[in-house]
Amino acid sequence: MKIQENFLNENIFKNLQKIIMSDDFPWYYQNKVVDVNDDFFFSHILYMDDRQKSDLFYLCHPIIGKINFTKILRVKLNCYTRKENHIKHGWHTDQVNTPNAKVALFSFNTNNGYTLFKNNDKVVSKENTIIFFDNDQEHASVSQTDKFLRINMNINYI
Repeated sequence: MKIQENFLNENIFKNLQKIIMSDDFPWYYQNKVVDVNDDFFFSHILYMDDRQKSDLFYLCHPIIGKINFTKILRVKLNCYTRKENHIKHGWHTDQVNTPNAKVALFSFNTNNGYTLFKNNDKVVSKENTIIFFDNDQEHASVSQTDKFLRINMNINYI
């Protein structure tokens, strides 16, 4: 795993953050995070199935432009709402049956939510920070209790 703080130029980051965290950003309700009844969240898929899925795909360009990849598999924005207690969602890998897949998880805001790995590594959400890890590392998202929203961009690639 590799963690890189201040991943984007400050002006580029603030511009993206302003758009993605605006009141009129189009989020789509998901009735589960990993397992049925584990929680809910909102997402916006930018790219999947070898094609652009959203007119807002350009929002990921500054981030994917700094990642060394041969193929993008999926780019998805996640928006978790504040909970009274931390909720750990199910263990999972993002891409099933995809050898050599990698994950880049970029945080748009700082909060006390985090990503937990099965080896007990814990990476908190810190704005303008990206985590790189191998797709075969099982992980779980954990909701935040201190901020209304936890927003990140999940990029799966080879």
